[in-house]
Amino acid sequence: MTTRPVLLVAVLLIVTGAFAQDVPPPIDVLTAPSSVTVYRGRAAVTRDVTVSLETGMWALRFGELPQTLQPDTLQARLSGGARVLGVEYEERAVTEAASGRIADLDERIADVRRSLAALDRRVTVVVTQETFLDAIGARMTDEAVAQRGTRDLDLEAVGEQLAFVTAEREKLMEQRGRIEDERRELQRRLAALEAERSSVAGTGGVERGAVVTIGVPESGPIDVALSYLVTRASWQPAYNVRADADGSTVVLEFDANLTQQTGEDWESVALTLSTAQPTLAANPPELRPWFVDVRETRRPAAAAAPADAERSFGVVDGVPTLAERSKGMAADAEVGGAGPSVTYVLPRRVTVGTDVRRQQRTRIATIDLEPTFTHVAVPLLTEAVYIRGDLINRSQYQLLPGRGSIFIGADYVGPTPIASVPPGARFEVYFGIDPAVTARRTLVEKKTAKTGLLGGGRRTTYEYRMEIDNGAGKTLALELWDRIPVSRTDQIEVETINLSHALDTSPFYTEDELTRGLLKWPLAVPPTSGAPGSAFTVTYGVRVVRAKDVDMTPLPE
Repeated sequence: MTTRPVLLVAVLLIVTGAFAQDVPPPIDVLTAPSSVTVYRGRAAVTRDVTVSLETGMWALRFGELPQTLQPDTLQARLSGGARVLGVEYEERAVTEAASGRIADLDERIADVRRSLAALDRRVTVVVTQETFLDAIGARMTDEAVAQRGTRDLDLEAVGEQLAFVTAEREKLMEQRGRIEDERRELQRRLAALEAERSSVAGTGGVERGAVVTIGVPESGPIDVALSYLVTRASWQPAYNVRADADGSTVVLEFDANLTQQTGEDWESVALTLSTAQPTLAANPPELRPWFVDVRETRRPAAAAAPADAERSFGVVDGVPTLAERSKGMAADAEVGGAGPSVTYVLPRRVTVGTDVRRQQRTRIATIDLEPTFTHVAVPLLTEAVYIRGDLINRSQYQLLPGRGSIFIGADYVGPTPIASVPPGARFEVYFGIDPAVTARRTLVEKKTAKTGLLGGGRRTTYEYRMEIDNGAGKTLALELWDRIPVSRTDQIEVETINLSHALDTSPFYTEDELTRGLLKWPLAVPPTSGAPGSAFTVTYGVRVVRAKDVDMTPLPE
């Protein structure tokens, strides 16, 4: 019965003895972010390094960590049989550690400024060449004018000279374009370097780092991964919805707008986008019982708390218990809503510089959609007829709420909101106005008469005509919408009469929209010629009956 504890102690003594040595001074390792997972408002960053170490205990210092780092999230992972013995966050004075970093940044800033000055000199050369070409062109023009109408005018030579001048101008224009592209890139780099220098020099004279202590049982290369959370990083979904001009296909471009001002550049990192909240509570709040009892009118003078009061939950004698106070101090921020998070792992490496002035857009996926197009007309409000695409998300991607841009062919139509759409779900996108289709609504007749009921009520009848001109050259599926008043009292009755076409009969419409007085006709509208009297026509009436002496609010016409 005692052999197992003795053996366990012996094993522990052997293992701890293998690492029972003084830890040498930390070895500085040069690393940069290799993989990043971006959440809403923060990001998880991983730095990887491979080091060759002898058997024993070692300390590795990861320097130049950003100011936005959350120290309590630091963690390390090792390969093979090596073990993490400790991860410590440290801060060192700039005079000790970061002065070299500032000097390096100053040199890099100077290099970029020298490159910008070199671009200015190249521009001067291009301008000189352009001036020279202008002079050649002017001279050619003067000579051609002087020789016009004489045998000395060589049209072939003039053409060759013009072709030469034109080709040289195009070359100079291309050089100008390349120079401007280089200038924009250098200015971006300069702004990022200056922001980084300001961050290093203006953060209280502190360089941030992490020291990872490890035990190495066997000499050889070891892969070390340091991970941590940073703030001031986020992403938002963005969409482009592109439809062919003939409406045969629709493609959804699912992008992400990335922003990060973490203080460190992400150069060619493996990027993952997630909707999870990494620092929020993973468990739901605890639901405690609620007790009721007879209220005591007088409290006993010698009432004592139970012996285990400090271990109980809730409130004892009006004072929060130790467990309650501890839980309050340790609680995370509350989370609204529920449901699993969504993660997108990008198939390529991405570079995102730390820059407070711009967003960077990167593609998540391109999704082919099978559209069904329906025209929507609301002639009460506008003669314009809109095109709605009924789409199905047949991809594996969860579409998140965001803003999209609509294109038909190469033409930009306008912005549109995109709702949350799970795989397999249907959603709608409007593609703007169809200029070939219009709809008009006309009040044909309004009559008011006495009903003779209840000692003299009043009945008002409205007759409406709606005309649809379809110049698209084909039969269109069209939803026609209108409205009637909705009575809120039994002293006023409203009904539709004389409908030339049947209303929609789907349960969602009849149980929801129709009860709110919204009229919807699903129609197949054939092409029309546009000539007077050729429009597709829908008619209906509204009858409003009210009791005697009822002062009714006005009816829209």
